Amino acid sequence: MDYLWIIEIDIFCSIVLSIVLYSLCKNYDRQTRQRYYIKAIITGLVTFAAEINSAIIDGKVFAAPRFVNWLMNSVYFVSSVVMGYYWLCYVEVALESNFIKQKHMVLLAKLPVAIAVIGVIASYFSGFFFYIDSSNVYRRGHFILLHTIICHAYTIITTAHAFIKSLKCKVYLKAVEYRILSMFLLFPFSIGIIQMFFPKIPTVSSGITLAFLYVYIDLQNLLISVDTLSGLNNRNQLLRYLGARLKNNPQENRLYVFMLDVNKFKKINDVYGHIEGDSALIRCSNALKLANRDTNNFIGRYGGDEFILISDLQNDGEAELLCEKIRKVLQLICIEDKVEYDLSFSFGYVSYKKEMKTIQSFIAAADQKLYEAKKARDA
Repeated sequence: MDYLWIIEIDIFCSIVLSIVLYSLCKNYDRQTRQRYYIKAIITGLVTFAAEINSAIIDGKVFAAPRFVNWLMNSVYFVSSVVMGYYWLCYVEVALESNFIKQKHMVLLAKLPVAIAVIGVIASYFSGFFFYIDSSNVYRRGHFILLHTIICHAYTIITTAHAFIKSLKCKVYLKAVEYRILSMFLLFPFSIGIIQMFFPKIPTVSSGITLAFLYVYIDLQNLLISVDTLSGLNNRNQLLRYLGARLKNNPQENRLYVFMLDVNKFKKINDVYGHIEGDSALIRCSNALKLANRDTNNFIGRYGGDEFILISDLQNDGEAELLCEKIRKVLQLICIEDKVEYDLSFSFGYVSYKKEMKTIQSFIAAADQKLYEAKKARDA
């Protein structure tokens, strides 16, 4: 086996993961999910370090006692399972499940870690997972497959859970996030299968690194699509979403675009200040989220005090009902928060027509309806 190859690949993967870790720690906001992601990466780095040290010993780069070789491999076998456990915790928190709050579920999730610890101890005496031969070289044990199974068990469970939730989720951005998380398994599993048949090819570390890197980059891209104040889709995400919908040639008079404007928002800013103005926008955003939480509607902040909503409806009657629902939800929020001023929306909406060939023409038609509604209100 070319041990130098293993060492070089693991060092390269360690550098890549270290860069991701540095970026995460630099922007650490103490959220539980981010903490688990950081722990998963750290245990991944420990796994790579153990594999590097084992390769150095096996490759006779320097002499070391058999016990040290066994210890390095033991760290590798245990840390690779712990990494899976932390990934499970991260995904379950991201999916907003009650996993972390249920002690019996947490204990059950830690069972594979306990099996890994027992397995490496047994390996010292009987070669359960692995053994170190008389030449001080690592060899696979009879139950090496069990370790592979418990390592992948975590990612298989989280992948299935995230994928199912992505299908059921009504919130567009959340559904995209869940699909990203469900893709994590693809890299270590497919590359791990290769190493099962070609053990001389060091591929597991590269699969793990690619998985972490993929999730990190895609989630960062997703954050770029979110308006930071409201937590809604921003204009870039709107253009992507509406562009995709129009490419699919939607049925005429079924796809609706709503433009919403906060009434007398400038007065709220002038009288109560910009901080209260931001609070008003957050209340409006929350009203839109609550009114549309059981739908597949796309909600976004268009800019300033303007919001946009895209929905599949049967007719204008349903559009009016949706507008009224949003008005009532916002009114209830204002009552609960004891808002001292009038906070309400003006609405303008249109249904898709074939002559609306561009995104801009579709939005402009809804914006014109909003202008007419505001003009009628002020008349």
